[in-house]
Amino acid sequence: MNPFRRPKLWARLAGVVLVLLAAWLLLVPITVAYVTPAPRAVSTLYSWWTSEQDLIYTDATGADLHKLDGVSLDQTRLIEAYRLNCGDAFTAGPHEQLLQPAGPDMCSSAETPRRIIGLSLFGLGVLGLLAAVRLPAEPERYRNRYRLPHRQRRQLKRGG
Repeated sequence: MNPFRRPKLWARLAGVVLVLLAAWLLLVPITVAYVTPAPRAVSTLYSWWTSEQDLIYTDATGADLHKLDGVSLDQTRLIEAYRLNCGDAFTAGPHEQLLQPAGPDMCSSAETPRRIIGLSLFGLGVLGLLAAVRLPAEPERYRNRYRLPHRQRRQLKRGG
C-alpha cells in the first residue's frame, strides 16, 4: 500500500505507534543489575515482575576454588552484586535510597536516557497526530474528475 495515496491514515498510524512506544518506555519499570566495590552497570531489564537481590560472591575462578583455604582466601576478594528495582521513568524504586550512593547513581544512569528518548518519542507522536488533522485524506492528483457530481463536471468542461 502506497503511503502517499493516503497520507492522513499513515500519519495517524505513525503517531499512534510512537505514542505507544513512548508509553512503554516511560511506564514500564526498569531493573538494574550492577556490581561493587567499583559500581558499574552490568545490565538493565524492563519488567513488572522482578525481585531485588543482593548477592555476594568471590572473583576466584573454578580452578581456584579447590585451593581456597585460610592462606589463599585473602588473595581473592569478595564482590557484591545487586539487582535493584528503579521504578518507571517518573518514580523512584521502593528500595533505591537504601543502597546509597551506588543505588541512586545506577538508577539515574539507566533512567535519564530512557526518559529523554521516551519524552522525545511522545512529542513526535503527538506532533504526528496533530499534523494528520491538516493532511488531506488523499492527494489531489488521485481524485477522478468523472466521479464528481454532474453539475461540477459541467463546470469543469466550461472552464469554470
